[in-house]
Amino acid sequence: MNIIILLLSLLSPYFNAPATQSEPIPDVSFTLQPSIDLAFQHDLSSNLNAYISSFDSLAGVPLYATKEELIQAKGKPLNIVNELWEDCLEYQYADMSAGVSNGVVIYVHVTPFQAQQYGLQLSGVEIDPGKGKLSELLGTPDFIAEDGDVYMRGSTALKIYRNLDTGEWDGIDLFDGNSS
Repeated sequence: MNIIILLLSLLSPYFNAPATQSEPIPDVSFTLQPSIDLAFQHDLSSNLNAYISSFDSLAGVPLYATKEELIQAKGKPLNIVNELWEDCLEYQYADMSAGVSNGVVIYVHVTPFQAQQYGLQLSGVEIDPGKGKLSELLGTPDFIAEDGDVYMRGSTALKIYRNLDTGEWDGIDLFDGNSS
């Protein structure tokens, strides 16, 4: 009952409104004000755009692409090598290598030399693991292993291998995190 009384009291000004307007509306000229961008809004939006929220592809090759899609995107490989595990063939290109099992890309690998020569994109965003700004793009590693850092996005994993002696990045892999 109290709710109904409260509701009626809130709506009562609308029930008692005059049918016609007694005073004319003054003619007011309006000027447009320029929009104001607050500094923190700009920084926040740029950080959100820079953060990579999913790992779809590495070096232009999507994980789970078919062998045909890989060849269509990258052309004929320089070399095809038998892998020792999971009945996998590694398609080697100048800028990356892709592991293909049962006709599907199950991993993508890039070396520092390949990244230096051809650039490196992760999900369409240019990255440079050697410059140390990956935390802005990837956040904190989900796992820190002896040989590198692992970042997870759903079931997809990105591992940045590090040289045990120098700490420099030694390679980068995109793969299904549930597979290893």
